[in-house]
Amino acid sequence: MIVQPDVAGPIDDVGSPPAEPGRRPWRTGAWCAAWLLAATWLQLIRGPGHRAPDVPWAEDASVFVNQALRHSFWDNLFAQHAGYLQVVARLLAQPVRHLPVEWFAVWLALSAAFVVALVSLLVWFLSGKVVQTLWARALLTALVPLLPQAGFEVNGAICDLHWHLAYAAFWVLLVPSKSLRGQIGAAAVVVLAALSDPLTALVLPIAIVGVLRTSRRRLALLAPAAMCAALAVQAWVHFTQSVPFRASPTNVWDLPKIYGLRVVLSAVVGDRELTSVYVPLGLPIVVAVCVLVLAGLAVLLRVAARPARVVAVASLLASVAYLFVSVGLRGTGGVLPRESFGLGDSRYTIVPLLLLWTAVIVLLDQAAARSDPARNARGAGTSALIGIVTAAFLGIQLLSDWTLPTVRSFGPSWSASLRSAEAVCEKPPAERAPQPAPLVAERHGKTSAPIFPGPDDVTIVVAPEPPPGEPLLFGVVLPCSALRK
Repeated sequence: MIVQPDVAGPIDDVGSPPAEPGRRPWRTGAWCAAWLLAATWLQLIRGPGHRAPDVPWAEDASVFVNQALRHSFWDNLFAQHAGYLQVVARLLAQPVRHLPVEWFAVWLALSAAFVVALVSLLVWFLSGKVVQTLWARALLTALVPLLPQAGFEVNGAICDLHWHLAYAAFWVLLVPSKSLRGQIGAAAVVVLAALSDPLTALVLPIAIVGVLRTSRRRLALLAPAAMCAALAVQAWVHFTQSVPFRASPTNVWDLPKIYGLRVVLSAVVGDRELTSVYVPLGLPIVVAVCVLVLAGLAVLLRVAARPARVVAVASLLASVAYLFVSVGLRGTGGVLPRESFGLGDSRYTIVPLLLLWTAVIVLLDQAAARSDPARNARGAGTSALIGIVTAAFLGIQLLSDWTLPTVRSFGPSWSASLRSAEAVCEKPPAERAPQPAPLVAERHGKTSAPIFPGPDDVTIVVAPEPPPGEPLLFGVVLPCSALRK
């Protein structure tokens, strides 16, 4: 199915297919609800072994749950962690105060997966104003919850939602609404994204493209202005309440190598095959694949219409910027050595990968549209073939990575840990083993502080478990009264 907009005109003229006579709104609502349920469920069942609904992740439980249980909603909402606000994670963690402890892990994973599904639905409606083929729109939508590389670390984690929220901000800035109500909704999206991660500022320049391509430019400035205000709040928090931290030194010359390895090569072979390709072959294979990808992008850019070319170039620049800045702030140490190569810190690649694939799909959509299927069946076959090959390529990669062990595959299981904690609480306090204090759990000025369990408290360890002999970083400290039935 092809929509034939005027690709040379403003973005307002590029849209979804006209409504069919007699089409009922409830049908659209039913399809949206079905997709939200399917996209949420598919995220929750990813990976072998223990899955997200039974294994709370690190800061989700240790920081946000612990603090939600101990502080009021307003006290938590604008509390910084790691030097910046994470408002959406705080909003999702706060309901645990009113839930049974057995539901904590399910709620955290379910709420995170549902937000990502909502972002994908947003992409569905907005991408219809950028791409022309139905398959391109569907792929852009499906990639949000089903990006192959997202399964290892960020899947079902509220502390990593800011990556997907940044991608949502990219789309609402790229495709500004022509109505005041739509702009207010867009402003809400970008404000929540910006108040969850200051790095969202890296997608703000795409607003220039959106504003220039719409006929209502003054109205289109509302969402970017709201985002700037939210980023100003993040800047104030960062400069007044953060403590400088860098996991390792940053070698600027390593950043393009890391982008080529963890974004470009991973987009081609998937995370499962990344180790088997990179460890024996090293940087030469990274360079070779990057050259081939750049050549392919150059060809597609040359044949694309100017509006699509602008969107693709802006997506590619934002992709590179997101990796360079986020990893540059973290530090480049430990990423490139082949003898210790692993998939750790894959969260830094989520936005770069989504933006890279956005550019590729927009350009492939243009190549398909140029076949002009309205004129002959051969053109329609060419367009369908491009869509089938692209979908198959991503589908094979997703199936390959689907069973790749994740950071939570080996637990610890929340349900099993609760049973162990209940057994501990049944013993008199004098007979209980000393409970470990999670080091990253409570606020202490500009830094995190441990929560020391009281005589009638029990500590429940969450992923990732520390190696034997190492101090506990992440855990939830609960009173035994919360576990007694």
